[in-house]
Amino acid sequence: MQNNIGSTIFYSFLFAMGGAPTIAMLLIKTQQLDEAVFYQVFIGLSVMIACVLVPIILIQNTYLLFKRKNSVLEQKIKPLSKFYFVLNALCLVFWLTIQFML
Repeated sequence: MQNNIGSTIFYSFLFAMGGAPTIAMLLIKTQQLDEAVFYQVFIGLSVMIACVLVPIILIQNTYLLFKRKNSVLEQKIKPLSKFYFVLNALCLVFWLTIQFML
């Protein structure tokens, strides 16, 4: 498997599992909600976003897995790999900020 394709698959899976709760938490933070409803809204948004993100990423990764020996695709996918890496880093920073700063 090509290096960029492998890292794109890994980073996108990582984002699919951590990105949905992070996006849900960001949406919740922008709203002023009653704290009693916080958990239900968080779970609902996580599920809704995950129902969109995870299938798209799984379809993308299946395509990449079938085309893993294509060297032209290897060069085209390099920016996407970096994009997923940056998204994962931002999600990590967000969760660390939530845990330790607030």
